[in-house]
Order: sequence, then structure tokens, then C-alpha cells
Amino acid sequence: MTKEIFSIWLIPSDIDGGSISKSIQSLSKKYLAPIFNPHCTIFSPILDLNKAQTIINQLDQKEFQVNVKSIDESDDIWKTVFLKLVNNSTLKKINVLFNQAFPQIYQFDPHISLIYKKLDAKKRKSIITKLDMKKVFVIDKISIVQTSGSVGSWETVYSKTLK
Repeated sequence: MTKEIFSIWLIPSDIDGGSISKSIQSLSKKYLAPIFNPHCTIFSPILDLNKAQTIINQLDQKEFQVNVKSIDESDDIWKTVFLKLVNNSTLKKINVLFNQAFPQIYQFDPHISLIYKKLDAKKRKSIITKLDMKKVFVIDKISIVQTSGSVGSWETVYSKTLK
């Protein structure tokens, strides 16, 4: 049996997440890509679920805003087309908590992906020209998501509202 792998996600508010989710669903339908919930991965992989829950429970953080630096694309399937976020002090602080607690190395590059699919550069750039996204989002939840296996099988196992 494969060991379960978890990721720490920051989740946009229902209103902001809803607008991002519409873009994800539209792109997923058009390009036959998997649908996933809008998020910014703060750390991955995590193998110790209990330790991650403890860190989240001790986290004293209110909801906060993130600013979009740009809409970008890459040939990395996890960053096909994405909202590149400004790495503000709150994002850095939360990332450092997990970096210090876990031996795994995670190259934190704050972003919110809009599609997971291998697409050529021309298609990726075309998608960007058609996107009209907000420039500021509210993050109001932190979650632990089981990210072993395919995107469709990912499951939130723990969440805390930031307030």
C-alpha cells in the first residue's frame, strides 16, 4: 500500500474561490483537464498528518489578502496556467512554520493554478489573453488535503477557518 501524502493548502473565501473555480471549471471542460478546488499550496509533501494538524491548530492567523502579481504559464503540469501571487509576509510566515517542522524540501512559489494539463506554449499564452481575473483575493481557510493519487481523488481531511 502506498503511503498517504498530504499537502497544506490556503483556501480563498467562498466568494473569491467561486470566481476562481468558474475559471478552473471552464478551462477543465474546454481542455478535458481534471477539476480541482482553488488553492495556494503552502507546503508539500507532508507524511505526518497529526503533526500538520497540531501546527494548524496552534496557528494564530486571521483571514488575509493576497495580491496577484501576474497571470503566468509554464510547462510544469502543476503550473500550466496560474495566478502568480506576491509572496507577502503572511504567506512567508505560514510557509516557514511548515518548513521548520518537516524535513522535506518544498520550493515555495505562491500561486493559484487554473488548469492541470500538458499544453503547448501557444495554447497556454492564448488562455492567458482570454482570462479576466481579480487582482486581490481573501484567504480565509487553511486545509490539509490528501494528495496521493490522481487529482480527482484528492480529499480535504482537515480544515481550519482563519478568523
